[in-house]
Amino acid sequence: MARYISGTHNIHIDQFEPEPDGTHSALLVLHGSGGAASYWMERFAPTLREAGVAIYAPHYFEKTTTSRATMAEILDGRHFIAWLTAIQDAVSYVANRACVEATRIGVLGISLGGYLAVALGIEDKRIRAVVELSGGVPLGWEDRMTQSMPPTLVLHGDRDDIVPVAEAYKLQAILEQKNITHEVKIFPHQTHWLSGAAQMELLMHCANFLDRYLFRGQALRKAG
Repeated sequence: MARYISGTHNIHIDQFEPEPDGTHSALLVLHGSGGAASYWMERFAPTLREAGVAIYAPHYFEKTTTSRATMAEILDGRHFIAWLTAIQDAVSYVANRACVEATRIGVLGISLGGYLAVALGIEDKRIRAVVELSGGVPLGWEDRMTQSMPPTLVLHGDRDDIVPVAEAYKLQAILEQKNITHEVKIFPHQTHWLSGAAQMELLMHCANFLDRYLFRGQALRKAG
């Protein structure tokens, strides 16, 4: 497994890169509080790699030697910033990969990773598209969001019993107020982890959104 440097830490990063035939769009996948991105990598990586998209999943918990994040750690004001720093260093690593077009990097985050994806979109101007699933805007970050925020896709189950769907509506209201390009999809009768047909619908929403705002129509044409 590849590694990159973040301060004094060597951070592992899963990477699936297309064949070396020029430069490609790249997508970072950010895991949730459980610490594993494998579930989502298994679903996104094969199709995106075949379509000519490089996909990366940084093990950002290694910045704080965390295995599974507790609510106390998430809210203590220290861990979240450390994780975000590790993710920004991952963006630098990805931007310098020979197969990546540095002006076409996006991020997809799940749960805690969704909050971090929104924070990354606010803080890092290298990010061109944000997809957040079952997350929201970090507490206290609302005023940091400006019109420079990249296009953002908000996805949430209306029966989420871990991160209330109110978090999605709160983010939607901020995006609308600040006139930021965005799309919102609330999945009826779905909890924190989408299941059944909603999973396929989720993947299609992500693919279509990213194809418009990050891949510039190339990925779906290649995949088709």
